[in-house]
Amino acid sequence: MNISDQLGRPASRGQRPGRARTAAVTVALLAGTLLGCSGGGGNDPDARPTASYQESPPVRNGIETSQNTKDFHKYLASHEDSRDLTTIFIDVRIERSGPDLSGMIITGLDKNLEDTGSPDREKAERLAKAFAAWRTEQFRDHGSVKVYNPAMETMAAATW
Repeated sequence: MNISDQLGRPASRGQRPGRARTAAVTVALLAGTLLGCSGGGGNDPDARPTASYQESPPVRNGIETSQNTKDFHKYLASHEDSRDLTTIFIDVRIERSGPDLSGMIITGLDKNLEDTGSPDREKAERLAKAFAAWRTEQFRDHGSVKVYNPAMETMAAATW
C-alpha cells in the first residue's frame, strides 16, 4: 500500500487525514525560512544582511513610522557595533523642554517586566548610549533620553 492509497482512507485511531502532509509542509517552510535568514556572508560587504538586524523600522498597526524613528534606525543600521539594536525598539519621540531636548525610546525589551536583573538591561543601556551618540554626531544638541519597556518602565537613561 502506498501513500496515495492511504489518502482516500478514513482516519483511524483519532488521526486526522492530511496531518502528515501538513507536518511535512510546515517543516519545509521552516527549513526554507532558516536557510533564507542564515546567509550572512561573513566578510563579504556585498552579501545580503542576516536576520540579526532590520533594514528599516517595522510598520506598527498601519501607523506611519515617525521621522525620528526612521532616522535613528538608519543611524543604528549604519554602525556595525549597534546594528543588532535595530530589532528592539519600536518608537522614538523627541520633545523640547526649555533649551534641552527630552528623548523617549519605547522598546520591546523586558517583556517579563523583571524589576531587577533583566537580561535586556545591557541592550537598553547600549540603546541609550547610541541615541546620545546619534544626537551629538548628527545634531550637536543637548538633552536626555530614557529607554522604556512595553509597560513604560524606565530601563536606562543617558544625557548628551
